[in-house]
Amino acid sequence: MRTHAGIPVSQGNALRMMAVWSCVSLIADGVASLPVDTYREVKRKRVPVDTPAWLTSPNPYMTSFDFWHRVMVSLLLDGNAFIAVYRNGGGEVSALMPIDPGRVSIHAEEETGEVYYRLDGERYTRSQILHVPAFTRPGELRGLSPIEYARQVIGLGLAAEEYGARFFSQGTTMSGVIQHPGNPSREQVVMIRDMFKKAHSGIKNSHAVGILTGGATWQSITITPEQAQFLETRKFQKVEIANLYRVPAYMIDPTVTSTWGTGIEEQNKWFVDQTLMPWIVRLEEAFSTHLLPGNVRMRFNVNARLRAKTKERYESYAIALEKGFMTVDEVRALEDMEPMSAPVAV
Repeated sequence: MRTHAGIPVSQGNALRMMAVWSCVSLIADGVASLPVDTYREVKRKRVPVDTPAWLTSPNPYMTSFDFWHRVMVSLLLDGNAFIAVYRNGGGEVSALMPIDPGRVSIHAEEETGEVYYRLDGERYTRSQILHVPAFTRPGELRGLSPIEYARQVIGLGLAAEEYGARFFSQGTTMSGVIQHPGNPSREQVVMIRDMFKKAHSGIKNSHAVGILTGGATWQSITITPEQAQFLETRKFQKVEIANLYRVPAYMIDPTVTSTWGTGIEEQNKWFVDQTLMPWIVRLEEAFSTHLLPGNVRMRFNVNARLRAKTKERYESYAIALEKGFMTVDEVRALEDMEPMSAPVAV
């Protein structure tokens, strides 16, 4: 759909705006790079269990990172992620495959309200396709696309980028004019212009000395404030896109001063807590509820991103073990180490 800025915006061309690309890649990479654990809650304790093969290797064509990255890109662009669920003869999950959200439509039976999906015209049940919606309004089945709802912001950003590119490639205004005291013919005007352009255009001639004869003079034309304003517009649009995805603006624009803490660790923690965690919890709840058996749950281990310095980390572990509110296996899990006791089979 064409925006008021005159630029059509879709999920595909929205990624041409570097702020959108940066936010999507930051979040998708952040989630996809986290290790996945599974556990069973026993008397309010998390007991590690063997991780199903389809969580570590979702399908023969993708690594775990590739799979989660594509799921997150679907959520961040379309507001929905659809995953084809393949099962074996016993009804257990054997493989997962992310689906292009544009190929899927959601429906509900009028009589029973049962939800089903159409993929390329074929009907599928909720056991065959896992749907993870993002921002969803009450009474609706499909999540809202951030790109659709921010298309005016993105369109303005793309227009500003195009304006800047054309400014430097073609020039949106004349750099100056040659004033001639006489009344030259059209042919003479064209000749003077072409000779001056040939002698002074291009990088090699950028500092050449110009000579005008016949009483002609050169008058420079400066950039107007309105024409220079597109630089501020581009900066503002970056901040708007950062707000859309709840990403600290300094992470996509180095000129923005950070206000999210005084150190790298605090800033990293804010990014995990406020940006990544809502997406992580959404995925954990959907996969645990619909794909894992019984009270088995999955979780993304975010501790890998929040690790402090080695000495400080080990000192905090020592205090936790001494006070008795952590076990050796819990400490080992935070360090991505195998537990002292063998994991429970699912």
